[in-house]
Amino acid sequence: MTVKNKKIIALIGLFAIIFLIGYWLFPKDQEKTEYIFDKSYNISLEDVKKARQSLPKDTSVGETAPPEAAAVDSQNSQDKVTPQEPGLDLRQIFGEGLINSYTTLKYFKHIEHLFRKSSTLGEHFDEVKKYLFDQFSEKEAQTLFDTYRTYLQCEMDLMDEFRNLTSAKSTEEAIETLKQIQAFRRDRMGTELADKLFGADVKAKEYAFRRADIVGDDTLYGETKEEMLKNLNQDMWGEDALAIEEHPNDYNRYKEKLLIYEKDLEELESEELRQAKIKEFRSEFFTPEVVKRLDEVDQQIATEEQTEMAYREKEKKILENTGLTEETKNQKIEALRKEMFGEEAEAFGRRETMRLELERMVRENQKK
Repeated sequence: MTVKNKKIIALIGLFAIIFLIGYWLFPKDQEKTEYIFDKSYNISLEDVKKARQSLPKDTSVGETAPPEAAAVDSQNSQDKVTPQEPGLDLRQIFGEGLINSYTTLKYFKHIEHLFRKSSTLGEHFDEVKKYLFDQFSEKEAQTLFDTYRTYLQCEMDLMDEFRNLTSAKSTEEAIETLKQIQAFRRDRMGTELADKLFGADVKAKEYAFRRADIVGDDTLYGETKEEMLKNLNQDMWGEDALAIEEHPNDYNRYKEKLLIYEKDLEELESEELRQAKIKEFRSEFFTPEVVKRLDEVDQQIATEEQTEMAYREKEKKILENTGLTEETKNQKIEALRKEMFGEEAEAFGRRETMRLELERMVRENQKK
């Protein structure tokens, strides 16, 4: 064997060792998250915002039709009244098509509520059909009615299918339930219609569940959580990833930041370091004036807590003094409240009464 061949064999062996080390230490075949709606679906942050807006009203028409416009069936002993359109701007509602991702579902829920008093499902569909044909052209009304009937029947079957569903005990269970519900709708309504009607709502809920699962994980440090959130945003929202992160208001983002770094904050060596870190977070979201005000509120709360702790110690000594009558104890406690809480003494006394009553109810309930 030549020297050249020996070198080639040695190199092959070295690469094999490196590959094995890399395989065991950095496995590549990790399970990929299976999203209900990831970035490949054409559902943007703007879509979710629009889907959550109220149905637009026609400002040229009142909230409800005048009484004389309501058709009354005089032969009905219950004086049944045919519902009237409450001034909705139908042109704006269906400006992006009859079956769209923003307003069609809300309009269906609107007419479902409008005819909620129908005695039977058949009567309900008859009333909805007549109503739609009064509001739209024949072709549009038929399209809306056929879709509405499919939607309502699916939702009724959905309630029956999941009637024994219990509350989810974990985020994984919540997401799995959401996945099963959308799969059921896709099966009954067809994927295109189910995703068009419910996609924005389901994606928003799925994202909220997944984000909350990361933020609330008390075993992870802040930097790890932030990296996971970054990946989640990219996976689910693609080009909207940054917009999603900046969407909540500053105060909510700040409160979430504290939860993200909860483990880090708990493990800091002193309260001074913890407060310094919190102030650093505040500076990310608020102006110096707001940061100063938040610091003042913290100081006020700390002072009140110290005052209450001191009060509890003195109150305990009074209550444990066997040389005092109950009447004298009450008098001394009342005087102590006035001394330590000043103008807030009465309010504190009311809170104490409520607290003691609640504790009594809890004790009695535990005995049952």
